[in-house]
Amino acid sequence: MLVNPLELLLKYRVLTFEELSRLTGRTRGVIEEMVNELRGDLIVEGDLVKVRNPVNLALRLVESGVSPTRVSDLISWRDFEELACEVMSRYSYEVVGNMLVTKPVRFQIDVFGVDGASGRALAVDCKHWSKTTRVGLEDAGRKHLERIGKLRKYKSTVAAKYPIVRKAREVVGVILTLTKPPLRTASSSIVFVSISEFNLFLREIEVVLEELGVKPVNLQ
Repeated sequence: MLVNPLELLLKYRVLTFEELSRLTGRTRGVIEEMVNELRGDLIVEGDLVKVRNPVNLALRLVESGVSPTRVSDLISWRDFEELACEVMSRYSYEVVGNMLVTKPVRFQIDVFGVDGASGRALAVDCKHWSKTTRVGLEDAGRKHLERIGKLRKYKSTVAAKYPIVRKAREVVGVILTLTKPPLRTASSSIVFVSISEFNLFLREIEVVLEELGVKPVNLQ
């Protein structure tokens, strides 16, 4: 049985053309053709093939029929975090990744971004689970709302460490998933979005929030 080159690249992140050919049982010509088709997600440096966008590769595997459980083992929440930061930056959000607060209470937000024009912030929790059940999402939503509550209560303290928080008038909680979630909202301030939908979500955010009845948490 032939091994999928994308699985190997996600696992090791850097391989030579010769290694890819030998490990997958495909000719170098076939490997080169595949790499050329994925130039946006892969980088070629001499004989090395490097992964540039692991989440996009993961989505390609899921779309091709590879088990989401298998794919989720090959990526991390940090992969999601980096992609979320990149996409939000394209939409003019000022972004900070891995927001960690230890005093006076401890909490962490994977990605925090503020739209300077509106003052609306997005607090993103990255989940690369293979199985997004309603129960699991509801629990994740509850925990994320607790983090946002701590952010609201200790805003001035958090802003001393992360100044962009001062620019936020309100915040919407977003839970980013690998596959399409069976649930769209939790409470009235948390929205569930798959990574493949994230770009469209940001582009149409006003419409999406209104249609889902999502109400941002006031930070003022």
